[in-house]
Amino acid sequence: MRLHLRRTIQNGEPVRLTGSVPIERSIEGRTDVISASPLEADLTAAPSLDGTVEVRGTLSGHLDMVCSRCLEPAHVELRIPFEERFKQREEGEEELEDDEDMLLVTEDTFELSPYLEEHVTLGVPNAPLCKEDCKGLCQTCGTNLNETACGCDNTVIDPRLAGLKDFFK
Repeated sequence: MRLHLRRTIQNGEPVRLTGSVPIERSIEGRTDVISASPLEADLTAAPSLDGTVEVRGTLSGHLDMVCSRCLEPAHVELRIPFEERFKQREEGEEELEDDEDMLLVTEDTFELSPYLEEHVTLGVPNAPLCKEDCKGLCQTCGTNLNETACGCDNTVIDPRLAGLKDFFK
């Protein structure tokens, strides 16, 4: 997905950008992702009077991941907000230190994909759940507590007081 910075500023009207964003590099090395499809981007590039272009919108799609509690498949719907401001770097212009929200680009026409992939990387959940009230696995026997209850005693004892556990027996 390419953005024509100068043309957008000269037109003075918002431009709608749509397309698909590949997700492969964003989930590379993640062992909890079962399957993924490209995300759909629905963005609007709006020029402003100060020579910047603000790109806003959402990236939406879904992933099939492994639940972090019970290890069952989890279907995760993604709706990742995207908001960045771009400005073309002038000759001899240094990085803007006081305005960290603006990205300087060297080309008049540039690819938005690296910025979109960065938002996808940050938007994928680190600990996906199959459902909000997932009980997980028993830490003693490994039984899936969503399916059946086990009779294990999982009382947490403070290790400093563990010696007193059998004191009254």
